[in-house]
Amino acid sequence: MMAQALLDTPFAQPAEPNPLGTGPLGKGPGKPDGRRWPLLVKLAVTVVILGALAAGADWQGIVARLSAADPWLFAAGFAVKALTLPFASQRWRAVGRAAGFRLTRWTAFRLQMASGFLGQILPGSVGADLLRGWFTWRLGHPAGPVMLALLVDRLMALLGVVLIGLVGLPHLAAVAPPAVAGTVLAGALVLAVAMGLLLLAGRIPRDRLPIPKRLRDGALVRTAWGAVAQLRAMGGNPSAWAALGHSVGVHLATIAATILFARSVGLPLGWLDGLAIVPAAIVAAALPVSLGGWGVREGAMVAGFALLGFDADAALLVSLLIGLSIAVLSLPGGLFWLLLRNETASRPDPVQPGIAVPAALSTDSTR
Repeated sequence: MMAQALLDTPFAQPAEPNPLGTGPLGKGPGKPDGRRWPLLVKLAVTVVILGALAAGADWQGIVARLSAADPWLFAAGFAVKALTLPFASQRWRAVGRAAGFRLTRWTAFRLQMASGFLGQILPGSVGADLLRGWFTWRLGHPAGPVMLALLVDRLMALLGVVLIGLVGLPHLAAVAPPAVAGTVLAGALVLAVAMGLLLLAGRIPRDRLPIPKRLRDGALVRTAWGAVAQLRAMGGNPSAWAALGHSVGVHLATIAATILFARSVGLPLGWLDGLAIVPAAIVAAALPVSLGGWGVREGAMVAGFALLGFDADAALLVSLLIGLSIAVLSLPGGLFWLLLRNETASRPDPVQPGIAVPAALSTDSTR
């Protein structure tokens, strides 16, 4: 499938400009290969988790809750969830500036909408990210900076949700078993230490790394060390910090929408509750293990609501409302995708020497 091929080689020279054709990039339509298996596995994960949750749910009770929902709170939740779109598009614009290329606000929004639409059929949020990068490259921006921006965009999204999760950690510790709160804190600390060590390691010249020379000179290490050097250089870039602010805005809008949806169906979910449990669901939905985050998001939300003593059926309903709001809000992105596809198809192919080591990522501290 073309979408899966984009996940594997997002900036390889395409055989056709259409990013959703009938065959993998550079191959004829319908030519089978092993790329379908990861997609099938993710589909299976989504179906199994949703099936297990649906089998144990009281659907009559869920329908009754939904029928009695407060329409104003429901509409408010939908409107607040819509705020994630401009926040996310501005984050992409900010990381683009930090990486060395510029997008207008309108172009960044179009890219966000198109990738969000296509991302509904791709695993986790990773597929949508790579499609946004692919379209950005096709609009004429260099592959190296675009790939760096993709990395920074994911890091800022992760850092933003971790910061929010740490704010909600005291409340989580008050309502959850000590083992749960301890696991969350340990995970955040491990992530912080890992990121710190990675950035510190970037100060070591590549030729002094304590690994065999063949590995030091390999494309993987050269690319990784170049990316780390670029990330370190971004530390003082105001655009990178602006991207972090937009990332926090995305997650806070999702938390606020969850609270409003919960209250619309009769659950007295508060801000501290949302800060404590929703970040875990956000991280789960972003993992590339399911289609569009479906299933893992619902499982995480049900588990989190259970810690607060809320009904599992109501938690499932709230999570489904979040997922459906994402799907509905992404529908206009289909038009943006068609327009971008035509726009990029009419452009000459970007200059692309190869994907192995883009120039912007191959510079390291030894140069």
